[in-house]
Amino acid sequence: MKKHILLKLVGLAILTMITLVLISFIEVAVYSYLIHPGQEQSVYEAHANLSAPYISAIFGFIVFFLVARYWNKKEYPNGFRLAILFPIIYILLDSILITAAGVKWSDFFFIFVTANAAKFLGSYLGFKLTK
Repeated sequence: MKKHILLKLVGLAILTMITLVLISFIEVAVYSYLIHPGQEQSVYEAHANLSAPYISAIFGFIVFFLVARYWNKKEYPNGFRLAILFPIIYILLDSILITAAGVKWSDFFFIFVTANAAKFLGSYLGFKLTK
């Protein structure tokens, strides 16, 4: 993992974003077909907007924890640096996508900070708690 570390971390961050979006889609599908079927489309859209930050925080914590844990178990050189750079790159990409989507930051800032703090915490703990 020594060569092209930054490109690999960008790729991993993109893969993580795709994974979290897929988990969010699955959650909304389960909600719409099993928990609360037969509603208008707007109900499911509102639910998706409400649940997506929680999905991002909870499953983001888990994904970042597992990746940093893997790096530490494999004893990658500069593992701690990787564990810190991974969420930073993810947050930068996430910020770019959110800005490009035209989201109003004042409405979204608290959720953004909370969800990404969970990812940072997951990455940090994944590295520190693994021996």
